[in-house]
Amino acid sequence: MSKIAYLNSKFVKFRDAKVHIEDRGLQFSDSVYEVVAVFNKVLIDFDSHLKRLQFSLNELNINYKINAKKLKNIFEQIILKNNFKSGIIYLQITRGVQSREHAYKEKNIPNVIIYSINKKFNIPGKLFIGKTAITTQDLRWKRRDIKTVSLLANVIAKQIAKKKGAYEAILIDKGKVTEGASTNVWIVKNNTLMTHPSNYDILKGITRDSLKKLIKKDRLKFKENIFTKKQLYSADEVFVTGATSFVTPIIKIDNYKINKGKIGPITLKLSEYYFRNICCD
Repeated sequence: MSKIAYLNSKFVKFRDAKVHIEDRGLQFSDSVYEVVAVFNKVLIDFDSHLKRLQFSLNELNINYKINAKKLKNIFEQIILKNNFKSGIIYLQITRGVQSREHAYKEKNIPNVIIYSINKKFNIPGKLFIGKTAITTQDLRWKRRDIKTVSLLANVIAKQIAKKKGAYEAILIDKGKVTEGASTNVWIVKNNTLMTHPSNYDILKGITRDSLKKLIKKDRLKFKENIFTKKQLYSADEVFVTGATSFVTPIIKIDNYKINKGKIGPITLKLSEYYFRNICCD
């Protein structure tokens, strides 16, 4: 965890980083965020995260103009000041503080919160392991493409997974797989990769997009298609992607083993390819 955090225009001790009780992020989830992975003090996909952040800010009309150079400097200072090696840096921008009412004032001053969290990643090598998942109903709001802090449905799903000893909860909407509680979901069938199309039903993952570029470069067969829970269970391979997951194999879902409970060859290849090209350039 950070010893030093960034709040608005200042670096402060983590324990002293506080916002007002009428902050709209607290009271209405009126706030957006990004999670940027750091590996060996290197920011992963930073520019792409800022582009998605700008999209989220625009969609919610939050009055904050991104200065990419300034934000990158803040992130680098967070790494330096915390002697931070690997994990995530969390960035949240709220609409700001005003007296509690649903309609917001156009000129609120946003609160900007940035801090680091230590994390060990599941990376290719001797200690690379396949994870388990469960399926559960997708209860989220209809604008899942906006990375807002309105995450209660995700929290419920993740807690169900935790109680069952699983790594991820895969969300099901009317029999169709959307995504994970904090990841995008992929399947492999007959050597063809498949993941949900980018639309309002899912968050357009940054790791997902980076992997798509690598897949195209490697000329693997790939489709952006909606697939069913039944197809998920019968897949040759399943994996999830995300800023904190990189490319993580899923070897069991509910009571169904995937690839006999072993990491599949395409998943292993992509995890190594992503790690080598994105994390370790």
